[in-house]
Amino acid sequence: MSEPAARTYPTRHGPMLAFKGDIYITRSLEVYGEFSGSEWRLLEQLAKPGMPVVEIGANIGAHTVALARRCAPGPLYAFEPQPRVFQLLCANLANNGIENVIAWPEACGESEGVALIPPLDYAGPQNFGGVSLQQAAPGRPGTPVRVRPLDDLNLQQCGLIKIDVEGFEPQVLRGSRQTIARCRPVLYVENDRPDQQQEVISLIAEMGYRQYWHTPSLFDPGNFNGVAEDIFGRIVSLNLLCVPNEQGTTVEGAHEIDPTNWTSPVKTRP
Repeated sequence: MSEPAARTYPTRHGPMLAFKGDIYITRSLEVYGEFSGSEWRLLEQLAKPGMPVVEIGANIGAHTVALARRCAPGPLYAFEPQPRVFQLLCANLANNGIENVIAWPEACGESEGVALIPPLDYAGPQNFGGVSLQQAAPGRPGTPVRVRPLDDLNLQQCGLIKIDVEGFEPQVLRGSRQTIARCRPVLYVENDRPDQQQEVISLIAEMGYRQYWHTPSLFDPGNFNGVAEDIFGRIVSLNLLCVPNEQGTTVEGAHEIDPTNWTSPVKTRP
């Protein structure tokens, strides 16, 4: 009998089942007792009790559990297409007594279709939060997963949409146009791919949003376990905080983006 690929870690937000070989999420839970604490603090401010929230790319639920508690009794709609990762997401929701999450083992995209999760060894070292969808093609190895637009849910209320989909952000945004136009939620979108950054920024600007860079570090000095060492070497995430133009909101201390003339605040992957 092989050794289990996952184990449970005590964290700030409750017990979290995670793959032992994950080099970022699990390593952070193991050492710091939390994942990207500074990102969570922003999400905690954005989500309000009773607010419907969408999380596209929930992974194992490192933020989903706390986000669901924060927005309760409002619903949280979570999407996670990796089947093995989705199993851990559901386990973590159940183990932490979360009852207001509706979760789908699917990807969001521009239209209905099928994509592939590439073959992965979940017992080995890997960044399981960095897995990108591949286009389905005859003979291409991988696990097929359903892709559908967020607009299919026909949500009538939504206060926050969080998107972390490893390069699939433009497709997700296009498949969410009706929801965004109808509900005018705050958007929190990863945008770290140099070849797609302008496309993502332009799409969000066309939807009538002001955009701000947010670069949370994986290391947080105030982490749950009180560990002072930054084991990740100053690695940060590169995200967009987006608020509807009509709100007239200015995010203090954040760098607002000019969609036609901007620079990245950090060096991105080649």
